[in-house]
Amino acid sequence: MFFRFFCFFDFFYLILGVYFTILKLKVIRHILTAVLLLASAALAYPQTGDGKPLDDRVKQQTDSILALITDDTSDSLKAVYYNEIANISNNIEVRRDYAMLSLECCNHKYPQLILDNYVLISNCYFLSHKNYAFLQYNYTGMLIAKLLGNDKYLMRFYKMMSVYHDQTNNSDSMFYYANKYLEISIKRQDTANMAMSYLELGLKYTNRFFFREGEECYRQALALDSARGAMADYAVDCYRLGELFVERRKTMDDIYTAMPYLNRAIQVFDSLNIDNFSFQVNRHLTYDTYARAYIYLATRLNNDKYADTSFVYNRKARDYFFGAGYADSYGCYVSFTYLDYLLYYKRYDDALKILRPLKKNIGKTNVELLSKYYQYLRRVYCALGDYKNAYSAFEQYFEFSRSLSSDSTMAVISDSKTEQAVMLERIKSEKDLEIYRLEQRRMHTFNVALVSGLCLVSVFVFFILRALKFRKKANTELSEKNQMLAQQKNEITAQRDEISLQRDEIETVNTELLRSISYAERIQRAVVPTSQDVAAFFSDFFVFFHPRDIVSGDFYSAVKCGKYSVMITADCTGHGIPGAFLSMLGISAVKEFMVTEQDAENPGTVLDRMRDFVKSTLVKSYDGFGINDGMDMTISCFDFDAMEMRYAIANQKMYVVRNREAIKLTGDKMPVGRSYGEREHFQTFTQQLQHGDMIYMFSDGIQDQFGGELQKKFNIRNLVNTLVTAAEMQSADEQCLYVEQTVSAWRGDTPQVDDMTLVGIRV
Repeated sequence: MFFRFFCFFDFFYLILGVYFTILKLKVIRHILTAVLLLASAALAYPQTGDGKPLDDRVKQQTDSILALITDDTSDSLKAVYYNEIANISNNIEVRRDYAMLSLECCNHKYPQLILDNYVLISNCYFLSHKNYAFLQYNYTGMLIAKLLGNDKYLMRFYKMMSVYHDQTNNSDSMFYYANKYLEISIKRQDTANMAMSYLELGLKYTNRFFFREGEECYRQALALDSARGAMADYAVDCYRLGELFVERRKTMDDIYTAMPYLNRAIQVFDSLNIDNFSFQVNRHLTYDTYARAYIYLATRLNNDKYADTSFVYNRKARDYFFGAGYADSYGCYVSFTYLDYLLYYKRYDDALKILRPLKKNIGKTNVELLSKYYQYLRRVYCALGDYKNAYSAFEQYFEFSRSLSSDSTMAVISDSKTEQAVMLERIKSEKDLEIYRLEQRRMHTFNVALVSGLCLVSVFVFFILRALKFRKKANTELSEKNQMLAQQKNEITAQRDEISLQRDEIETVNTELLRSISYAERIQRAVVPTSQDVAAFFSDFFVFFHPRDIVSGDFYSAVKCGKYSVMITADCTGHGIPGAFLSMLGISAVKEFMVTEQDAENPGTVLDRMRDFVKSTLVKSYDGFGINDGMDMTISCFDFDAMEMRYAIANQKMYVVRNREAIKLTGDKMPVGRSYGEREHFQTFTQQLQHGDMIYMFSDGIQDQFGGELQKKFNIRNLVNTLVTAAEMQSADEQCLYVEQTVSAWRGDTPQVDDMTLVGIRV
């Protein structure tokens, strides 16, 4: 109703303005302008559908809900009432306080209400620029949503994290969370959230001046919301498209293109009677964008009428946001439009009065707003002739503008577009794409492993053939000497000298063979990480690594994959030289398959790929003998920020020792290789961690070691008791020494039966 009235009044003003301009009665025209501004200011105060101011309407609703709460009201019902008040309030502090009251009254039977309160609280802290509190509540809510498998709320937390990193100019994290949000909505075939995802991505592209990409995302959202008949969301899509053309404004055509979208958005917003906070925010931001379009037209066409219309719509937005307590967020955005209005009329002193207090309302991490602030400050100082302050403001503007469009940001945006295209293509032809990628990885890994294996085999074969050659030669000569001994007793002494010489040669060959195996140990040690390498990823740890022979069938590896610190232990079939062959194969496969943060999030999938690689590399039989060799393996991926460990176990054991209690972690009872009764996939498990936890990963070498008075195996029970005792020691070196002394005392003079590997990590 107000919109139709204003259009009529605006048209009436135009006719009178033209008439009095023709008569050159400028005084009367200025009086009409003042009347128009006063009328628009009175009508600009936020109203609800029944004509009452929005604040009064919200207060009445709040009071009616509070009247329902008595001393006999249960905590569960209080939680529902407080949450309802928080949802209808348009004041940040009131929303936050009632959401916290609701959270205090909630219990575990209402997980969705708990998540809704976390969304409200984190959003309030975000709008108040209290970043630490926002991150604390948002991360906690995200963790609860993940544990409950609630994708709906998980998307909301991802969305807020994306907006936060957008404002702090952290493009890597911003696009990561935005694409996680889009990925979940596509997986759930949730068209509403798919549209919201495209809308958010379009906003982020637009803020970084990638207008073509932003327009594509906005039109995707517009098509989805139009198809499902969501008028409120459709209005937001129209508003964002209009805003994009206003921001780009390469030519006047952009402004003329923006106007129909903004008009349509305002018509839909004004026709809907919705008191929702988010709805009202988008409605008044549309008013402000409409005002910016008009002030741009006024500047280009030198038309005061357009400037006055801009003032009317901008006044609506400013009255709402400053009246609702958003001076430090949305209020800053709409103030810049008002500054354009003041600069148009050359009211530079008034503009400076607006700018000076505006700085304190802008968060220190909001690079976009700070860049715009210094841009306007430079324009005002230049207009006033204060070129010293203008140059200082320009330096600040240049610094923030450069950070908004850095090369790394452009790379991240490019990577993000590629990631979206791949994700959508995966949905259409996921099977063919996965087979192609696996085949490429398999071939690359096979080539690397083949070259490494051939080099190692060539060294061994060379020395073995050389030893056989010497041995064959010695046997031949020894046979000839024996025949000659039977025939010629006079040559016994010479024969003995010759045999002695051959023995020396054989010992020389054996010595060289031992040296070659020792050199093979150096090669194997070179690919296994040192303590300094592991210390780069884990602050408190120890590695107990004791091969049975010179070279080992056990190995361990530590890598960094994104935010995850990864530790791997493996026990290959056999020991000595055969085990070393398999361990080199396994180490090469680990370096190929455990690379990215996505790999660390799915260690079970990594074991699947390694099993396929082992099975395809080792043929089923050789000369009629079956080859079922493989390896047992544990992969643990630590996210120390979230205090979470993602792991997968292939035929090994892993324990968490906490408060003198050993917790056995679940795993798969099948190796990485061929086995009877194997399942299709290895499982990925998640374990929540606490500070002070000790994580132990080990092969079966220690528990299978014979010793003691009865020459029995050490067994798993004794090993777990040893680890529980060791966990009480503060130093990792003390733990390692204690384990070594315990195993050595048990073994005594008994030979070591297998390779031993044990890794301990303190959280």
